Amino acid sequence: MNRRVHSRGGLASLLRLACLSGAFCVAHPPLAADVAPRHLGLEEAATLAVQQQPQLLAQHAAIAALQENASAAGEFPDPRLNLGLTNVPVDTFSLTQDGMTQAVIGVNQMVPGGNKRQLGMARARQEAALESQALAALGLRIARDARLAWLEVYAASTAQDLVKRVEAEYQRQVEWSQVAYKANQLGQEETLTLRGMLEATRDRQAELQRQESSARAGLARWIGNAARRPLEALPASMPPLPLGELIGRLEQHPELASLREAVTLARNDVDLAKEAYKPDWSVDLSYGVRGNNLADMVSLVVGVDLPVFTANRQDKRLAARLAEVERAEQLLADRRQALQAELEAVYAEWQSADARLARFEKEILPLAGRRAESAMATYGSARAGYDRVLEARRAETELRVQWLALQVARARALAQIRYFSAS
Repeated sequence: MNRRVHSRGGLASLLRLACLSGAFCVAHPPLAADVAPRHLGLEEAATLAVQQQPQLLAQHAAIAALQENASAAGEFPDPRLNLGLTNVPVDTFSLTQDGMTQAVIGVNQMVPGGNKRQLGMARARQEAALESQALAALGLRIARDARLAWLEVYAASTAQDLVKRVEAEYQRQVEWSQVAYKANQLGQEETLTLRGMLEATRDRQAELQRQESSARAGLARWIGNAARRPLEALPASMPPLPLGELIGRLEQHPELASLREAVTLARNDVDLAKEAYKPDWSVDLSYGVRGNNLADMVSLVVGVDLPVFTANRQDKRLAARLAEVERAEQLLADRRQALQAELEAVYAEWQSADARLARFEKEILPLAGRRAESAMATYGSARAGYDRVLEARRAETELRVQWLALQVARARALAQIRYFSAS
């Protein structure tokens, strides 16, 4: 009899201690003895992802290539060297029969008309600027995705901590129930119920382990082997800026900046298409060497394009470039609208999760703890069966798992808000 009372009292004390000391709190700091390997924090994961990402290195290389091209785009085309024979008689193919026969060496230089060289150089620079903004947006996306992957690992691993505590408690109760059953102090149905709860908890633990392994594989996509490290506690949640201010800053987001560069690039192509109406020029200077003591000859020829059939060439290309400007402008407008809608959606998710967490911490969790204590006290006075204690404990555990999920949901929303608010 004393053993039974002691077990009940131990369980009640465990429940009370868990509620008062925050043993189930996901933000509870680890003990110093547990910190053997260096723990991985949320922000460290984002930093590692940006530092180690091959996509960013590839984008840097692309920008460097475009910057080099920008310098070359403003230069004149390379001159052409011409070598040949002219005025060779076809009856004998003799190089000395006719005084007009000569060996010719010449240089031909193409001169683009209008502002084509300047516009070509400006276009190359705009391409580099576009890719630079795309690089900034890519870095933000990688950091965001790494944070979200870290949170997936955190949710699974921390839920396991909750379930492990419940599993240990069920294990102790199963051991106690076996003793109580042999002493005819507990029925077989209650004993079997406890064993069923223990096995269900172990199955849930196995599923959470699977989720953690899958989530760590997803995190390793961004940070490699560092994804195997244990995680730090979830950082304290700081509220974001007001929604109106975030929307105002959205215009400076690299995604929109990149699309604005695309509009500028398309307009530059329109200017280039207009310059196509202006003819290109060519200068051909040659020197002819004649035999038979005849004087050498020099020639200078200037050529010019004749854009007389503009309806089938220049007009069509100009119309195509104008259509591309319209397309770029519409893509910019669409992405601006989409980013604002996505920002408003994740902001609403943050508000909901934050409000629900406040309710959980102020009302729901304390009530669940008091209900568990009350059920234990009622059972201790033999006024209710042990099934009521089990139900209260199960309900409290489920609420704490929901609390964890809300913490992760709020952190996930904040990670996405950071992406939209970055400029």
